Amino acid sequence: MYFKGTDRAVFLDKREFTGPIYTQIKEAVDFVLRNIRLGATIDGLVQKEKYELLPEAIREILFLVCIRLSVVEMGLKSNTWIL
Repeated sequence: MYFKGTDRAVFLDKREFTGPIYTQIKEAVDFVLRNIRLGATIDGLVQKEKYELLPEAIREILFLVCIRLSVVEMGLKSNTWIL
């Protein structure tokens, strides 16, 4: 969900993802990239665009969240992570 303001009373965009987990992660990364700022710099004749968060970092966070949710759903209550 993408909220307006900080109180989470109004959301501006909401998506639900279904299908294989790799498809859900890709769609979720695309959703985040659509809703964060994209800056650009001009270097000579070349424009270089840069998101405020690295797409690789967003993908890694979502992947780790999926792993954590899977562990919770299986009922494992360990604070030790082995990756």
